[in-house]
Amino acid sequence: MTGRQDDVGRTLRSLLLAETDAMPVDIHHAAVHLRRRLADTRKRRRVTLAVAASVVAAVAVTVAGGWLGISKAGDPAKDPDPSVTVAREFLDAFVSYDADAAISYLTSNAAVQGDLIAYAGSGDAENLRLTLAHYRAAHYEQTVTDCVPEGTAASGVSVRCAFDLQAVRSDEMGLGPYTGNYWRLTVRDRKIVSVQQTIALNGTRFSHQVWGPFASWVHINHPDDVETMFVDSEMIVQRLTEDSNRLWEQRSAEYVAVAKQNPGAHLDEPDVAAYAAKLESICAAAQAKVKNEIKAIQQQTQPAIREARERVMLETMLQLRAAPLPKAIHWPYVGRAFPLLEQFYAYPHNVQPPESLAQEIQQIPGLNKCLSD
Repeated sequence: MTGRQDDVGRTLRSLLLAETDAMPVDIHHAAVHLRRRLADTRKRRRVTLAVAASVVAAVAVTVAGGWLGISKAGDPAKDPDPSVTVAREFLDAFVSYDADAAISYLTSNAAVQGDLIAYAGSGDAENLRLTLAHYRAAHYEQTVTDCVPEGTAASGVSVRCAFDLQAVRSDEMGLGPYTGNYWRLTVRDRKIVSVQQTIALNGTRFSHQVWGPFASWVHINHPDDVETMFVDSEMIVQRLTEDSNRLWEQRSAEYVAVAKQNPGAHLDEPDVAAYAAKLESICAAAQAKVKNEIKAIQQQTQPAIREARERVMLETMLQLRAAPLPKAIHWPYVGRAFPLLEQFYAYPHNVQPPESLAQEIQQIPGLNKCLSD
C-alpha cells in the first residue's frame, strides 16, 4: 500500500482496535464509510457485469498453492492491437513468477510502480523480483478480466487491464474476490515503458475486511513483528525483504487459522452464549424492521425495496460490530463472520447469493436470522 492510504489505515486500525478492547464505535462515522463502501460495491458490480458480458470466452489460469493467478481474457493472437498482446504476455510472466521474463518486456528505464509493488525510486524493474517473492509469501492472487487500449501518445499506447484480487489468504476464508483494480501499461515498439498497478484500497471491502483486521491481529498478537513486516508504524506499507516475506507467510497462515475457528465450540462459555443471543436478537429485529418498512412503501419498486433493505443493513452491521466481543471469539467474528455477512448483503435483491455463502453464515452462532428470507 502507498502513503495515499495513511488516513484510511489509521481510521481502520483505530476502529478495529476499539472493537478488540470492547470500546464503543462511532456509529455515525462508521455509517458514512459503510455507505461509501456500498456505493462503491454497486458501482463496481455494474462495471464487472458489463465486463463479464464482453469476455465470456475468458480462460481462467489458476496457480496452485495460493499463488497469484491471472486469466487470459481471450486469445492474445486474436487481439488486433499488438500493444494489448505485449501487455498480456507481461502479465502472464508476472503470474508465473518469472521475473526474468517479465523484465524482458520492459525498457531499461521503465518505471514499475503500484500499490503492492516494491518501490525504491530507481531501478524499478528489478523490484519485480522482490514483489513476486512477496506475492508468493502473502498469497496474492489476481484474475485479469479485460485488457483494452485507451489511447496513443508520444510515450506509446496506453493499455488498461482490470483485475480481481484475492490477498492475504482471503480466498481461504471464503471472502472476495475484490474488484475495482487495474494495471495501466504504456507500450512502445513492443516494449513496456511504464507500469502502474492500482489496487482499490480506500474505503473498500478489501481494506475493511482483510488488510485492516490482519494488521490489527499482527499488532496485538505479534507486536515485535510489525517493524519487520511493515515500513510504517501505521501498518499501511508492507516491507519487502526475505525476513519480512517469511513472516508474511507464517503470520497470514496463523491468522486464517484463528479466524476460521468455530465460534460454536465456545458456546458453553456464558459470555459467548450471551453474545450469540445478543446477535440473534439484533438480526431478528432487523428482519422484522425490513418487512415493516417494505410494507410501508407506497410504490413497491425494486429500487425502493433495495434502498429499504440496505438502510436497515447499515444499521444492523453497525449494531453487530458494536456489541462487545468475548476475547475467545473475537477474530472469528471480526476476521470472517462479519465480512461474510457483509458479502451476503452486497448482492442486489434480485440476485441470489451462492448457497455455499448462506451455509457458511448459518453455521455461525447468532447470525442465522440475519439472512434474508
